[in-house]
Amino acid sequence: MVNVKPKFLISSNGRKEAVLLRVEEYKRLIERIEDLEDAITLERAERTSKKMVPYADVRERLKRLGKL
Repeated sequence: MVNVKPKFLISSNGRKEAVLLRVEEYKRLIERIEDLEDAITLERAERTSKKMVPYADVRERLKRLGKL
């Protein structure tokens, strides 16, 4: 879990309108979100894939296609 200490900007009617974070806290949050997105993408790919292809085969195919 990412430990952050947010500060809030309060409007004249007492509502929280914005959040202030230290830059490092913001970067850690963004990194955590990206890691979670990657985990979801991997899990989805594993669940829906019909067959796994060895990395060496994929790499060779990409070389033949001129994409690597």
